[in-house]
Amino acid sequence: MDAAQDPTDPPGPAPGLAGQTALVTGAGLRIGRAIALELARRGADVAVHVNRSVGPGEAVADEIRGLGRRACVVTADQRDVAAIEAACARAANELGPVSLLANSAAIWPSVDVTEATQEDFDLALEVNLRGPFFWARYLGAAMKARGRGAIVSIADVSAFRPWADAVPYCMAKAGVISMTYGLAKALAPVRVNAIGPGPIVFPPDYPPEKARADREATLRGREGEPADIARAVAFLFESDNVTGTFLPVDGGYRFGI
Repeated sequence: MDAAQDPTDPPGPAPGLAGQTALVTGAGLRIGRAIALELARRGADVAVHVNRSVGPGEAVADEIRGLGRRACVVTADQRDVAAIEAACARAANELGPVSLLANSAAIWPSVDVTEATQEDFDLALEVNLRGPFFWARYLGAAMKARGRGAIVSIADVSAFRPWADAVPYCMAKAGVISMTYGLAKALAPVRVNAIGPGPIVFPPDYPPEKARADREATLRGREGEPADIARAVAFLFESDNVTGTFLPVDGGYRFGI
């Protein structure tokens, strides 16, 4: 008999995410949408968080229901800590205890560092770092009390290879990585990990010459796709002994060649 089939081996975790409830922030568009749908395909019920993109969020929830899973839409401004707490409560009330959190919501404000204002700095840090912390703080505390759960936050490889025209953003994403390491210790046995995308889904107004340079700076010769990140999030949720890890999913962009 193959060793993997030895009946004396202890059973591993059940495959997939069936029976679990996930909350995905920024789930109406782009990476967050891809994550929400991937988790639903793997069996999770999903609370779809949006701020102003309520219509797209409802469309994602409908797609999730079409996959045979339950879904609801919760709204909160990432800068409003009370609104985050209320959204966590609504998700739990509608779908049951949240055992998976994907911190995806973010903004990418470009600003010349010589002209940056306090408002520019505060916006980048409050949305991209403070918001994810409080989603993790509220949901993670409940997970810790139940003795199970997992959190994955979307950081960025710009924490190691910063862009000169987005320094506050890069600072915030570096903070997400540090936050991940700290929360992995503070919330244990809850598992806490982070993912670092590289260039991904260039916006329509992104300068073509800059997009070309970004592609050429990767080892794969292409920008990333939302599905790349969604599959990595699912992998970390399903990997029962992985915690306190930062996983680059950047096509080798961090090497800078």
